[in-house]
Amino acid sequence: MNRAENFLQNNRLTTESKQQRLQQLLAQPDIWQAANEHRRRRPGIATGYSALDALLAGRGWPRGATTELLVDRSGIGEISLLLPALAEITQREEMVILVNPPFIPYAPALARAGVQLEKLLILHPRGHRDELWALEQSLQSGCCGALLNWQGRETPADKDLRRLQVAAREGEALHFHFRPGTSAASPSPAALRLQMSGDGDQLALQLLKQLGGQSGQKLHLARSPDLTRRDRPLH
Repeated sequence: MNRAENFLQNNRLTTESKQQRLQQLLAQPDIWQAANEHRRRRPGIATGYSALDALLAGRGWPRGATTELLVDRSGIGEISLLLPALAEITQREEMVILVNPPFIPYAPALARAGVQLEKLLILHPRGHRDELWALEQSLQSGCCGALLNWQGRETPADKDLRRLQVAAREGEALHFHFRPGTSAASPSPAALRLQMSGDGDQLALQLLKQLGGQSGQKLHLARSPDLTRRDRPLH
């Protein structure tokens, strides 16, 4: 083999090695590629509200992803928005985990909505580090159909939000993250962000962000304010 042939062979091997490393990098779950979005996207879990489903890219809550629900205060009936999906998930014998809910969920209302209470688990981790560990382990376990958590006093770092998004994708779990309304001004890796507020006997929604779909739309939906007992706060 002469010098030119040796140079070409080495160059080809170097190129193949670079391509292999690139493919390994692109295969990681936290790398998003627009070209592959049509292959990766799966139909969502129906919200139970046809008007909302029509606005969502997957015609429902995104699977294996984080959905942020931004509310200024708890107890406006925000859980009612998730009830149809939670009922479906528990009826499929999958677990629904609530982490640090600010109020005790009203079990009779959940049962009337079809939620199987024996498939409901409530966790109260001690401290931010333990909470992050519990969230990540639950989401990526593969045993959790949906996880709901409420942001505490400490604002999560961007890297932690990304870890939870990746964990939800790995575990094929629905992750609903309740955050203060002021979080809307900060960027987020969540696949879907909804701003929520109470408007009489309705929930007012605005789509702030969704991957693969339009944003900015506003919607009003009926709510069920009896899903929490305001006289029994947890914190």
